[in-house]
Amino acid sequence: MSTNALARVAYREAGRATICEILYGPNVLKHAVIDPVNGDGEVVTFSGLPLPIDCRPPAGRRRGEQVGVVPEKLVDAHGVFAYAGIAAERLALRRGRFAGADLEVELAWGRWAGAARRGREELARIAKLLGLSRPVEEFYAAYCEEAERLLDPVWSTVEELAEALVERRELKGHHVDRMVHGEDVLERPAPPI
Repeated sequence: MSTNALARVAYREAGRATICEILYGPNVLKHAVIDPVNGDGEVVTFSGLPLPIDCRPPAGRRRGEQVGVVPEKLVDAHGVFAYAGIAAERLALRRGRFAGADLEVELAWGRWAGAARRGREELARIAKLLGLSRPVEEFYAAYCEEAERLLDPVWSTVEELAEALVERRELKGHHVDRMVHGEDVLERPAPPI
């Protein structure tokens, strides 16, 4: 795998990991990994349907109290998370991180339809679980644009994560939590026995 190709995979997964931290907070990400042999990677959460921070009950609410989670918010957060890899790669392209890239061709939305397949499938699965429609064949540029907007101000963190992924190939969730939120972030408490 070429250096550029490996860097693209690392930026994609670093972007997904960063958006996971932004939308869902610490202690949600299980791990981020890249595979230089197969040229792919993944970001895995502890839950298949993590609850976005803005859907959680405010401080002081008791457990079991209804909070009015809106299914559209869950799906939209997952859409941004699913498209965050593309957003990170597009931002890296704009910043000149890949040698020999033709920006006019690379940044055209049509070029990303194939790359978004996995994100579209994840998004359709989550939407179906919640009784909403997000067709697998549709490319959602708005989710990608929102991910770009969220990643832009924290770009140095994305770069740090991408470099760490290239070097180590895998980052555990607590490592990412600390890189994004700082050293004082609480680790996931041990499950009761």
